[in-house]
Amino acid sequence: MGWTDEDHASFGKAVSTVPTGKFRLGEWTSRLAGFPAYDRAALEAAAIDLALAQHGTSLFELCDVEPPPVRYAISFAAVADPVAEARSLGAGTLPLKIDADPAWKDETWSALAALGTVAVIDFKLLGEAADHERACRYLPDAWIEDPRPGAGAWSPQLVARLSADAAVTSVHALEALEPAPAAINVKPARIGSVLEAIDCLSRAAQRNLQTYIGGMFEVGIGRSQLLALAALACPDGPNDIAPLLPLVAGGARPQRLVAESGRPGFGGESGGPGFGAASGAAT
Repeated sequence: MGWTDEDHASFGKAVSTVPTGKFRLGEWTSRLAGFPAYDRAALEAAAIDLALAQHGTSLFELCDVEPPPVRYAISFAAVADPVAEARSLGAGTLPLKIDADPAWKDETWSALAALGTVAVIDFKLLGEAADHERACRYLPDAWIEDPRPGAGAWSPQLVARLSADAAVTSVHALEALEPAPAAINVKPARIGSVLEAIDCLSRAAQRNLQTYIGGMFEVGIGRSQLLALAALACPDGPNDIAPLLPLVAGGARPQRLVAESGRPGFGGESGGPGFGAASGAAT
């Protein structure tokens, strides 16, 4: 895990300090406090995978469910022409999760609205209240993710479409959000724990908050594990778990993804076979 080669090297050295022996999972993960959040999440996911594999079962079998096809969004960073970017990525009818640029003109927002597929606009804690409201006005059905807090009062219409990501680091942090969001983007790597991410998803369900799963550059089995969580918790959300293009034959994007349910453990094999394709429109 990690963002740089140096992070990967540090993680490789630090793995030797991971506690070994017989532990309950929660006790073992509590001993990972010195690791960065994304490393803690990876180690915990590996432990969950090992425990499930040792018992010859999977999350789906434990929950007694067959994973449904999962909706996912095509996401990309802020660019000058987001419509051209969406088309170049072959989004077509797939939902879009786009990082917003507060400098975009009304013409850009109008063009985004004309696509009819924008599901999430992510402000990355940037912009002024007027920028956030403009996004909500042009895209009333999209989630407005992480508008800058304190930028000004938001309308009831925006609060009804407000989504939180960066602040969702634990159940306690979720409970403290003000105003309360209508949706949350749950990222195990940001939270630093798969188990805490599941607790956040559970608490959101209790509060009738919409949820979707987000990634932080996971590849291989890490990406398959995100798919498994999305299948269990929010299969119809705009999950930010798009398959990497090299993993899709001919570069074509399936409309939905199907998690691998027959393999014991947590997620599919490393490299991506856990990403099956399902036909049908993404809605």
